[in-house]
Amino acid sequence: MSKKNYNLQLIDTIYEQVPAFTDLFDEDTWYVFAACFVAGTCVLVFLLSRFVTIQPVD
Repeated sequence: MSKKNYNLQLIDTIYEQVPAFTDLFDEDTWYVFAACFVAGTCVLVFLLSRFVTIQPVD
């Protein structure tokens, strides 16, 4: 077995293990996930803005 065939076989094996987008989400769960992701990002940025200060370079 050549290295190229081994790599293709490895990619196929990994591809079969990863679920498809439509297996994970339907329309409703996608919107819930997107809303939670955006809300979580906003909260994270707000909290980080309280503790991280960017100093101008002189």
